[in-house]
This record gives sequence, C-alpha cells and structure tokens, in this order.
Amino acid sequence: MKFKITGTQKLQAALLDKAKAAEIKDVIKTTITEMQQEAMSKASSVYVKGYSTGATKKSVGIGFKDGGLSGIVGLGMEYNLYTELGTRFMAAEPLLTPIYKDRKSKFLADIKRLTK
Repeated sequence: MKFKITGTQKLQAALLDKAKAAEIKDVIKTTITEMQQEAMSKASSVYVKGYSTGATKKSVGIGFKDGGLSGIVGLGMEYNLYTELGTRFMAAEPLLTPIYKDRKSKFLADIKRLTK
C-alpha cells in the first residue's frame, strides 16, 4: 500500500511559476520524510495483536520522482495491504492512513503559502 503526494502537470506548472522550485521540493521532501519517520515510530504501537515481528517497521520506505515534485511513502511487506485495509476476517490496523490524513492539511497549507 502506498500513498502519493503528487500534482497534475497544470498544478506543477503553476507552482513553478509562483514559487521557487527548490522551496516546493523542500516542502515535499520534509513532508514525506516526516511521514516515514512517524510511520516507523508508530508501527510498534499500531500492530498490537501479537504477530508483529518488526518487519513492517523496517520496510517503511520513501521515494521521490518528477524531479522531487512527487513523493511516496510505502510499506514494503506483501501483507501490508491487508493490515492497512483489513479483510473480511481481520479488522484493519491502519498505519499510513492516519498519518496521511494528519499531514495532508499542513502540506496543503505550506504549498498555498509558497504559491501566494
């Protein structure tokens, strides 16, 4: 399961016209890195059913593309889709979803601040 913070081509062009590309890339890099660190620190407390081995915590990764204008935080284990969303036999134990929801408004506020 992966969450992406990306923009459309039109949005990227508008952002580059109104703010320095380096500042936008810094906001994206900071947001993605903070999300990764928070996911790693919360992994032990989210998975409390007794079957967690720590592999999920170790597998939290990040990636950047589009010249730093897109960032990805992802869980690297095959089973993480099931732990994040749940199944009909198992309740969800979301790790990335709450972090994404918490960071989304701050990220959007930072981008608006740069584009004014």
